[in-house]
Amino acid sequence: MKIFLYCLLVIICLSCKTSGDDVTKQDTVLDEYPDWYTLKAPVDHQIVGAWGNYNKTILISTMFKLFRSTDQGKKWEQVSEQSTGIMGIVQYRDTLFTMSGLSSQSKENKSQQILVQANNYSVDDGKTWQKYVARNPVLGGLPEFDSPDKFLINPVVAPNKVTYQINRAFRDGPNVTSGVFETPGVIKSTGETIDLPQLHQIQSLYFDDQQRLYIIGSDAVCGSGDSFKFCNSKEGRGVIYVSRKSMP
Repeated sequence: MKIFLYCLLVIICLSCKTSGDDVTKQDTVLDEYPDWYTLKAPVDHQIVGAWGNYNKTILISTMFKLFRSTDQGKKWEQVSEQSTGIMGIVQYRDTLFTMSGLSSQSKENKSQQILVQANNYSVDDGKTWQKYVARNPVLGGLPEFDSPDKFLINPVVAPNKVTYQINRAFRDGPNVTSGVFETPGVIKSTGETIDLPQLHQIQSLYFDDQQRLYIIGSDAVCGSGDSFKFCNSKEGRGVIYVSRKSMP
């Protein structure tokens, strides 16, 4: 009887451990899809901005922390942390900058979101960072809507001048322009839509030097309204979709 009880306890313990591991491992966001690679934040927080190249070096901001990876997100190193939110990372000439400001602008029937206010800089590919104290207007001021000197995160513009913008699908219908909305993917200025394999809260967009599109945001979303939750995390662990091919 004692042996039976001992074996039963061992089985129960193993079952509990297996169930816990399964919950952790059963991530609904796959590591890759036919059209996409994915990157996942090392902390339980949404990713708001990214810079780099999937095959070389990637930097991601989870708002107050900055992480760096050189192995396609298998391992991340925290390289910076600050009390001022890091809305994104940009490259200006041969230097990287963290940007603490986000400006939304509109003109006629167009809208855009741009990064402003540089606060730290790096000259070693994001390994180390120092306080930025210069006053270059490109990195500090608020540009005019049509200015070429700006850091767009939504929409972003391909070399052929086609724009890619976060698709805001309002729940009250296609003709509604305010209220609750979802972000199933991106919409091009040509009218074509690109939907992600799952629903996410998309925060920003980015093109790398190979013109691959990065769609940056939260964990996959399960449910809506009062039943809203993130599928694999409590706080929306960030996810980035990286297109396998360059965008035309």
